[in-house]
Amino acid sequence: MNRREFGKITGAAAAAMTAWGGKALASDGIFETDLLIVGSGFAGLWAAIAARECGVARVAIVDKASIGRSSMSSMCAGATIYRFPTDDPDEWVLDVAQANHFLSRQDLTSRILDTSYGRYKKLESWGVKYGMAPTGQTRLPSRGFKRLKMSVLPTWRNKRGGAAVSSALFEKVKELKTLLFPKTMITEILLDHGRAAGAVGVDRLSGETACFKARAVILAAADCSFRGNYACVDQVTGDGFSLAFQAGARMTNMEFLCVNTASPSYGFEGTGVAARYGGRFLDKNGRAFMKDYHPDGNKAEIAYITRAMAEEIEKGNGPPLYFDLSRPPLGIAGNWALSMIGGWVELNLKRLREKGLNIFAEPQEWVAAIQTLRGGARTDSNFMTDVPGLFAAGMTQSIDPGLFNGWSTMRAMGSGELAGMAAARFLKDAGDVRLSQDEVRLARDRAASPLNGRTGINPEQVLAAVQETMVPYPVCIRRDEQSLSRALSRIEGLRDDHLPALAAADPHELCKVHEARNVTLAAELYLRSALLRRESRSDHFRVEYPEVDNRNWLKWINLRRGQAGSIETDFEDVPISSYPARPTEPI
Repeated sequence: MNRREFGKITGAAAAAMTAWGGKALASDGIFETDLLIVGSGFAGLWAAIAARECGVARVAIVDKASIGRSSMSSMCAGATIYRFPTDDPDEWVLDVAQANHFLSRQDLTSRILDTSYGRYKKLESWGVKYGMAPTGQTRLPSRGFKRLKMSVLPTWRNKRGGAAVSSALFEKVKELKTLLFPKTMITEILLDHGRAAGAVGVDRLSGETACFKARAVILAAADCSFRGNYACVDQVTGDGFSLAFQAGARMTNMEFLCVNTASPSYGFEGTGVAARYGGRFLDKNGRAFMKDYHPDGNKAEIAYITRAMAEEIEKGNGPPLYFDLSRPPLGIAGNWALSMIGGWVELNLKRLREKGLNIFAEPQEWVAAIQTLRGGARTDSNFMTDVPGLFAAGMTQSIDPGLFNGWSTMRAMGSGELAGMAAARFLKDAGDVRLSQDEVRLARDRAASPLNGRTGINPEQVLAAVQETMVPYPVCIRRDEQSLSRALSRIEGLRDDHLPALAAADPHELCKVHEARNVTLAAELYLRSALLRRESRSDHFRVEYPEVDNRNWLKWINLRRGQAGSIETDFEDVPISSYPARPTEPI
């Protein structure tokens, strides 16, 4: 084994190699493992822990950045929904189903909720402690839900927020002798007669290709932001979506794009907390407008707020629009609450203070900001995609179309743990896999071929073009057929005319090429799904079809890779009659 082949085999990885008896690298330079996990946020780390505790001998994690330290999970506030034994399980499932307009996979929702308290107790035993809210309660209501509560302010040693939880999980992963491959971007899933058999990727530092043979693979990467303008999502490029889709998995709920709110001039999270303490959305004349759109006013779910912002601009009442945090009690209590959240919020407030800005002194210009695409790979109840041996967890998997405080964190942790356990069960009966040397060679060539010293298009051009296409409000918020069709035409042009000509001058740009391809594919899947759903539901709003239509659209839209690069569609009815939570509107 040498650095040229598998760069970073040191530290915890070396210890894992020793525990495995050194049997990790075959003579043909292919790294061998039982379970390969792509991504190292909450989902990937929990998957590794669960698989090792279930007896999987060889588990490896690969991440295009730092393992457990640079994911979305490590940068979030860390508030997480856990269902305690005193909480009513039926009420909580109903709450999630209602919040997601009954497009939730209620079977998976129930399992994640039912197992959540066990994860809470495990984290507690590993030293993670959740703090006290200002009221003295350990749990706070989660915005967007009626009953669900989230545990907040996690700490571990000297860390707070999502970094505290990620660090505790990472420590456990190392303790369990898991092999780690940071700064390696996976570009393709390898198959053995239709079964997942490993992956090929590129080293971000050297540009060398790496090949992994694995009897099962879990995709646990982040979702896609289209280089959105919300805090800390500019590097969320849909890598897991692309890997799943290209391998043959169906993608579902791809029409649901979450758009949050933010300042156009600085990063900020915590709008929901600020609104709870009295923050108001204002038009250009200083008039508070949210009561015109929703009975909850400024405390409404974020989809209603961004929709109202877009409509206010259409009416000529903006831009600019404002968010007012200057009224009491925000100056003291709101500032304290925001500073205690952790994650990016604490850093945001620090940077603002350094610049001499006091966001609590006067209304601040505010915009709708693309956060992430909420779709993902469709899995069965065992978290396996349509591809045998290929599992999905975290934001690569789709369980429901919504984004709520503490729920994404809960989903990532729960699906990661359960996918790790399911993969362990699969591996007990699954035989070995064989890799075709010809297929491996072709996959390596596809991974490295753009690295040709700049004789083609810079990937930044494509990434910028996708961003310009997706950010306008008629595409990401108040959609109609004309705006979606126009955007799709532009994305198809990028796909056909620009992606084949992408080139990279160095390893960093090589990864950007792959990210540009992944973002473009995610944009196409989003636009095609959004055109098909002719109703409004959750974050998906169609101007021509402004109402929820349970009679015709209580169904999932699934997209699959077809022949010669085509995209095939099927419509899957939600099995609402077999679910415990059902809508009261007509079906």
